[in-house]
Amino acid sequence: MKKNISSLLILLITSPVFAQTTYNDIAPALYNNCTSCHRPGGGAPFSMLSYNDISPWTTAIQTVLNNGDMPPWAADTSYLHFSNERFISQADRDTILAWISDGALQGNPSLLPPPPNYPQYQLNGTPDTIISLPAFYSNAGANDAYNTFVIPLTLTQSRFIRAIELVPNNPALIHHAIINADTAGKVATDTSGNSYTILGDISIGTYAPGTRPVIFPGSAQLKMGVAIPANAEFIMQIHTPAGTQGQPLSINVRLYFYNPGETGIRPVYNFVPLQYWENDFWIAPGTIKSFSTEQATFPYPISIYSAFPHSHQICTEILNFAYDTTTFDTTRLMKIDDWDFEHQEYYYYRNLVTIPTGYKFSSTHKYDNTSSNPNNPFSPPQLITGGLYSTDEMLFDGFQFITYLPGDESINIDSILSTDSLLTVGIWENYSAAATMNTSTVYPNPVSDRSTITFSKKQSLSINAELRVWTIEGKAVNIAYQLKKNSIEIQKSNLKPNLYIYQIIDGSTKISSGKFIVR
Repeated sequence: MKKNISSLLILLITSPVFAQTTYNDIAPALYNNCTSCHRPGGGAPFSMLSYNDISPWTTAIQTVLNNGDMPPWAADTSYLHFSNERFISQADRDTILAWISDGALQGNPSLLPPPPNYPQYQLNGTPDTIISLPAFYSNAGANDAYNTFVIPLTLTQSRFIRAIELVPNNPALIHHAIINADTAGKVATDTSGNSYTILGDISIGTYAPGTRPVIFPGSAQLKMGVAIPANAEFIMQIHTPAGTQGQPLSINVRLYFYNPGETGIRPVYNFVPLQYWENDFWIAPGTIKSFSTEQATFPYPISIYSAFPHSHQICTEILNFAYDTTTFDTTRLMKIDDWDFEHQEYYYYRNLVTIPTGYKFSSTHKYDNTSSNPNNPFSPPQLITGGLYSTDEMLFDGFQFITYLPGDESINIDSILSTDSLLTVGIWENYSAAATMNTSTVYPNPVSDRSTITFSKKQSLSINAELRVWTIEGKAVNIAYQLKKNSIEIQKSNLKPNLYIYQIIDGSTKISSGKFIVR
């Protein structure tokens, strides 16, 4: 017996000690997938930029990763892909879950890769106009509040909006904002909290916390923009959530225009063809119910740029499509199997979606007013009807489009926006890469001297392939690299410690993208 005990002790002493996962190991995964929202001012409820920020939330993180709720992306990618998809790789997910299972240890702070330094704004360059809303304190007490603000634009001539970025002091104070314009004097400011009607004949876009700015392609292949007449006024309806009364709200709106007289700009139109306000729009407590609606399209073909579906808290599923009323040929537009009221956004199509004359838009929303729905605002469930409050329900699905021109169906929005000078690389990521492109890996990573970028699928690089690298702040940097037949060798050279983003471009095609760390 003593011999067996001695042998066991020797085995324990001489066996290798397996290192546990620490925060240092998962930090790159958090930087890659989470911190664009989970940071101060990012709209998420807590930051993930440091160990102290994340450690109280490990149980919640474990739950949402196991349930597939994070990163938030509602659209079913097996039905249709979009340009701005979010996903987390299996490797990153497993690394984070392993860290939590190992006890969520901190590790040595001196070995932690530097966190990304996010700029204040998501769009590059200097805006042509910055609009500041008057100082305002939320008037949303027991109920949600809707307020309308009107501000002169002082444009001396008609202009086209190329992009718009809304920057609130506190994103949590805005459920969403609808941004319009109209000729001067047609709309008045209304801060009663009851300004429910959406005013202004010119629709510009919608803002929700966590969404990227509204930006339209501005390349030689495709120029799009919203036309604003001279002397127009800027109109914003802001929906503020209940329980925020007395909190200060300030908003800067940064507008980017095309140059005066620029030609070839195709006007963008926003419309909401799919709405349901019938008298039977109610869901009794304890029931699951669906509602559908259809709307004829225009008497001319259109090309859809993006979609913005909308419902409230007990909605669970959304399906949008367009179809030919004669042949019943169908064009897919949107399928959401797990609607999340807290994460709403524009869904940008990878290619313009062309809708011919004679098609109809169709929408079906499913609502679960039972106690098993964790998003139900009432416990026990209560009668819910169609309305404007967050505890009411809606079916309100909109789109941005341009008038169709031959060749629109071959225009790739991904390739245009991936090189757009206004977009800050590192804040907005082209997450669609994983679905259709070769994903790539940098090894070793962090980069100490030399590393190699390899592909998970067979990929032959042409002599014209190019490696582009930016800091996490969006600043382009030069890097020494050598193209191989199936890989790229990179050198640290004079790169400073930071998190870097890279893209591999071959002609007009983006082959892959990823990140690496330099310590």
